[in-house]
Amino acid sequence: MQSMTCTVFSAMQQGPRAAQEDCIINGRGLFQEKQLKDCAEFVTDRLLLAVCDGMGGHEHGEEASRFVCHELNNRVADAGDGPAHLSGILRDIQASACRHLHQNCGTTIAGLAAEDGRVFIFNAGDSRVYKVSKEGMHHLTHDHSLVQELVENSFLSKEAADSHPLKNLVEFGIGPVFEAAWGQHDIHMVSEDLLAGAIYLLCTDGLTGAMNDHEIHECLMPSPIEKGSALAGAAAKKNQTDNTSFIIVRIN
Repeated sequence: MQSMTCTVFSAMQQGPRAAQEDCIINGRGLFQEKQLKDCAEFVTDRLLLAVCDGMGGHEHGEEASRFVCHELNNRVADAGDGPAHLSGILRDIQASACRHLHQNCGTTIAGLAAEDGRVFIFNAGDSRVYKVSKEGMHHLTHDHSLVQELVENSFLSKEAADSHPLKNLVEFGIGPVFEAAWGQHDIHMVSEDLLAGAIYLLCTDGLTGAMNDHEIHECLMPSPIEKGSALAGAAAKKNQTDNTSFIIVRIN
């Protein structure tokens, strides 16, 4: 296996919500904090990052996101075949969630796994992964939402989607509340070669609901890892309604 040097900035802000319904995996562990700003560099031969945004009432949303992060972290760590089999791992987690969680709860997920020169990007719901460069933000995930469906069918422009009153209506994720949707949707997954110095941003909709892609990019340039705290501060000022969580990673 090839070793990677990973520099990771992670941030969480509970904001005005009664509970922190987001949960993250930042390469060093699982976190569900009211406030978090953490930056670390480490060497690994298998990297896993993820952000989850729970729903179903603060108690159940909090539990759903933590359950999925815990299961994913453990299963990928234990899997001999690793990230290439993430789709099956996530399907198994969905089945487990339906057995163990309250029927009205669920969570979005967006994640990144890297191993042996390949990067695997995956998501369900409206949490996102971007590849960040000086040229801009390249959206690698797919929003499983009513508004995105309207955009894809040319009933709504992308610009109008950003302010649509139903933009937070999610159609797919992990958990009992999404059990029927698993017959209509699949985990979105893409992979690419790992290029030295590549930078990725993973985030819940607390960030993308408060700032558009251009604003996020402007805040992160010219040094995304070093500007992580600035992005957290900007998001806190603009987001007055939701939890906000994000991870920035540079891989060498």
